Amino acid sequence: MDTDSLIPFIIIWGLPAFMVVRSYFKMNTDDKKSAVNDFRSCRFIFTIGFIVMGTFFAHLGSLFAIRIMELIGIVFFALGGFLSAIKLWNKNKIKSVIILVLIAFPLWYLLN
Repeated sequence: MDTDSLIPFIIIWGLPAFMVVRSYFKMNTDDKKSAVNDFRSCRFIFTIGFIVMGTFFAHLGSLFAIRIMELIGIVFFALGGFLSAIKLWNKNKIKSVIILVLIAFPLWYLLN
């Protein structure tokens, strides 16, 4: 395990997670139900969910030097970006291409 990468990992993943959980507990009941329904939707899971999960696994794999976990994260990240671009294609082709380009740079970096 790379101990120098542990502190940035905790900051990058722990701080936003803490803020999301704290905000969730401050919501009223209707907003909580709406947030849970949004997070459980297939559209969210297959786009943003895959991107976040892939990034987390890739970061965790590089932290613990587990190459297979890093590759699984890269696959989820690429799949989430590709599905996001497909979802957006009918609405705005330019933004869809921008998503593909923005996903291509981290993929290139992670695979090298």
